[in-house]
Amino acid sequence: MIDQAVPRFHAAVDLGASSGRVMLGRWVDGRLELTEVHRFPNGPITQDGRLRWDAERLFEQTLVGLAEAVRIAETAGGVLDGIGVDSWGVDVALLTAGTGTAVPTVPHHRGADADGPARAAVLVDAATAYAVTGVLEQTINTSYQLRSRAEELDVRRADGDRPTVLLVPDLWVWLLTGVVGAERTIASTTQLLDQGTGDWAVELIRRWGLDGFDFPPVVGPGTVAGPTTPEVTARLGSSVPIPVHRVAEHDTASALAFARPDGAELLVSSGSWSLVGVCLPEPVLTEHARTAGFTNEAGVAGSSLLLRNLAGMWLLTECARAWSAEDGSAVDLVGLVSGVAEAQADADDPPAVFDVADPRLLVPGDMPERIATLCRETGQRPPSGRAATVRSIVESLAAAYAETARACEAITGVTIRSVRIVGGGSRNRLLCTRTAARTGLPVTAGPAEASALGNLAVQLVAAGHAPSLDAVYRHGHDDHDDHDQERTPT
Repeated sequence: MIDQAVPRFHAAVDLGASSGRVMLGRWVDGRLELTEVHRFPNGPITQDGRLRWDAERLFEQTLVGLAEAVRIAETAGGVLDGIGVDSWGVDVALLTAGTGTAVPTVPHHRGADADGPARAAVLVDAATAYAVTGVLEQTINTSYQLRSRAEELDVRRADGDRPTVLLVPDLWVWLLTGVVGAERTIASTTQLLDQGTGDWAVELIRRWGLDGFDFPPVVGPGTVAGPTTPEVTARLGSSVPIPVHRVAEHDTASALAFARPDGAELLVSSGSWSLVGVCLPEPVLTEHARTAGFTNEAGVAGSSLLLRNLAGMWLLTECARAWSAEDGSAVDLVGLVSGVAEAQADADDPPAVFDVADPRLLVPGDMPERIATLCRETGQRPPSGRAATVRSIVESLAAAYAETARACEAITGVTIRSVRIVGGGSRNRLLCTRTAARTGLPVTAGPAEASALGNLAVQLVAAGHAPSLDAVYRHGHDDHDDHDQERTPT
């Protein structure tokens, strides 16, 4: 029997494209309380002329946050009962015989070879690869990144000298425990996981010339990798080694851990990017799904996520960056969005709507001008001024969500009855309201800390501290956000 009166403390390491944080979860009396104990910036750096993640600094900041989580738990009379790590997908580190305990290099997907998909298609065409992996042919894919690195490193097939491939959260688990492995949800982002077997696509790996790499065994979320090493335990100031769990390591899978695999709710994980789609009992590997721009990623409890990867709050933050540079001081983006929301009811001219999936929006630069260009290309008048640009961004996101809902229905045959927006974008009331209007469906907003919550929920169940994922979500949580707010279509 689970004793819910005893407080249990778990830490979620949530690594995002623009920031990382360590969240502490306190589970007691059937309620989960979330506290952010440490946040740190993230972004690419240039090293030896190449774009990389600052992995060494990110891991150091992770340890700072975990040490604070240990301190808080032990001050409250407990211990830190577990750690889980989730992050963005596709990017990998290579462990070699000379790596030792150092933090290896993690190249940034923005620096990937733009010709990667075309070069790979010569060996395996895109439709064949999709039928196996369910992943679209995108420049950033792990498969294409590894092909470039195999050529650069002249990777051999000799058993004694095979670099081990670790995606970012699996790298963090190795740094914390010394245990090598691969978790299924993060592995599903690589275009190298066989959706039929749930294991690595061995034949695809061979045909793409990647069999000179070592791919660790794949395990599902909710397993224990091992305890922290003596060195890490001491660094964190913990009185005992801390179990490290393989949670749903892809941040999208963690954010949508609550989802039921019935396809009846449009799911929007809204952060820097928008991951939009439905949760299903199995992947959809048809040519229809591929040409409609959907990718398949593993979810929790054996579910599958059929998703489109669209721009998100990145559009607003990049505009704010450009405007701040113009002004010589930081622009109050929250205030600007709120002002647009208040003026929305009085607006009688429809805003310009542009394609938020256009690849020109994926990289840093003059975002207001790029948006204006996209509007001109479709014969629309570009937004005039900052408020109009914000309104156009929000309306374009809502329109993309609505179109994705219709596309999901066409592919699955399931009628979508509601929308759920989670992540940072769920705090944007204007986005929620316009999504309700565009879809004609009720929209539930929140939780904002969705990835951390899903990370912690999987840990709590795996550790036997909570009876089920549903129990963690059903009995509520406290992330100090305005969550679970409903917007009705107007």
